[in-house]
Amino acid sequence: MKSISIRSLVYVALFAALFIVLSMQQMKLNFSVIPITLQTFAVILSGLFLRPRLAFASIFVVIILSAFGLPLFGGKGGIPHLIGPTGGFIIAFPFCAMFASIAVHKLLTSKRMISNKVYALIGFFLIFFILCSMLSYVPGLLWMKYTAPYSWAKTFIVGSSFLPGDAIKAFIGSLVAVSLASFVYRFRSADAVETTSAAPREAQG
Repeated sequence: MKSISIRSLVYVALFAALFIVLSMQQMKLNFSVIPITLQTFAVILSGLFLRPRLAFASIFVVIILSAFGLPLFGGKGGIPHLIGPTGGFIIAFPFCAMFASIAVHKLLTSKRMISNKVYALIGFFLIFFILCSMLSYVPGLLWMKYTAPYSWAKTFIVGSSFLPGDAIKAFIGSLVAVSLASFVYRFRSADAVETTSAAPREAQG
């Protein structure tokens, strides 16, 4: 059974806090029940810096705490919010972070990709835009259609209105990733080494 290091718990807590803080930054739209937030950027950063299971946990723990009534999503929380119009996006975010983390690892360990900054920038952008944004649209828009009084046309119009902002966030995340690629690789590797070395010590104890 894999052990979880103290460092891993700290990382999960830090990125969960980051997700909460960025969830507070909201801009409401007159034509949509879903506000513009920086949640997707928090998902991008979790997928970039954390290994898959930690990236998943950093978002999932926020959902669990919110389910108990804590107002962690821009001052809102509780089961009613989680099953509201934005519920599909919220449930998708942990999986988006996990899949993005897996893809980031593949890119970071590809010498051909990471040695060319242009290729790396494009690669990171595609990872963040597709896995951190577009992937959440599948359950997000389906659930919004089910819970909000929208036609399919209205649902897709609302969804497409978020694409430019998501593209900008993905591009900024890509710039961060390319600029800090070597640091990100060491950051992700450090916890993996500590977790692996912790298991024998626990077995001896």
